[in-house]
Amino acid sequence: MAVTSARSIVNMKEKGHFEHEKTRMDKYTLADELPAQLSELNLRPRKMAIPYTLRRLTPKDRDGVIEFMRRFFFRDEPLNFTINLLETPESRCYELEDYTSSSLADGASVAAVDENGEFVGMVINGVVRREEVDYTDKSEDCPHPKFKRILKLLGHLDREARIWDKLPPSCHTAVEIRIASTHTDWRGRGLMRVLVEESERIAREIGAGAMRMDTTSAFSAAAAERLNYKNVYGLFYSDLPYAPHPDPPHLEARVYLKEL
Repeated sequence: MAVTSARSIVNMKEKGHFEHEKTRMDKYTLADELPAQLSELNLRPRKMAIPYTLRRLTPKDRDGVIEFMRRFFFRDEPLNFTINLLETPESRCYELEDYTSSSLADGASVAAVDENGEFVGMVINGVVRREEVDYTDKSEDCPHPKFKRILKLLGHLDREARIWDKLPPSCHTAVEIRIASTHTDWRGRGLMRVLVEESERIAREIGAGAMRMDTTSAFSAAAAERLNYKNVYGLFYSDLPYAPHPDPPHLEARVYLKEL
């Protein structure tokens, strides 16, 4: 899926830590309730039942989260791939890593772990509030020239989408799905749907009135629509000279909303 909102890279030191006693653990197997869910996605579950557990992520999970994202997201995400953000297998973009880990302090991110305690999928979520709206260009403070282009694009999406104008005045808090990724061996089994639905449950628990998902690939846009998110803004990469221009079918960036 997509990297979203540029706001998570700012004021990281001001965010608090999520308390462990609030962590929720749920045991599942991929044979439990997924066949009906997968049928909605036109996917077929694999025959073997593999148990996994859902749990919230905390700042203490940072190293594991970054390792997982380096393996299954950072290199292959269309914008990152197009600008060759990570030039070698050993390359690192610390600004992207900080962007990712800063959202953990909001306590709204969730992961699936297998029986061995290894991550098999995760959704990194950030919490935003109406009174904290700030449309200034955060990319100017980014020292990494390639990642700066991505942040500038995300800032443009934020300013143009103006989600708070599209949500009811009573909605003061929203949860943003900022990064979503699944282990290669677990793709095509409906795990991402489960993780997004758990993210929505967490959002309701903390009093959020809406979910936001920015998509930077055709695949993530299709997933957002399958999950009943509404497209409220979109632009073609070709319309912004500074933006990365991925190859087809990834021609458009979109902002999706879902009221809770």
